[in-house]
Amino acid sequence: MTYLKEREGIVCRSPKECFRAALSVGLASEEATRQFLKMVDDRNLTSHTYIEAVAASIFQRLPEYSRLMDELLSALSNRSIEDGV
Repeated sequence: MTYLKEREGIVCRSPKECFRAALSVGLASEEATRQFLKMVDDRNLTSHTYIEAVAASIFQRLPEYSRLMDELLSALSNRSIEDGV
């Protein structure tokens, strides 16, 4: 995540590392971070598993994942405004 690198000096090498870093700098709550990590796990499942029931289960979680990503984007936008960027 560019914000973490440029504003916080944190270099992430994986999506999970970025979400954990977002927690550490206050961009996400502990609960949201747990959900983000599950989202990454679900993404990985869809890349390596071809079971329709698994895909259907993950599909049902997409609205929640979308909401979480919207919240993170809002937190990033607010932080950028506070930083004068």
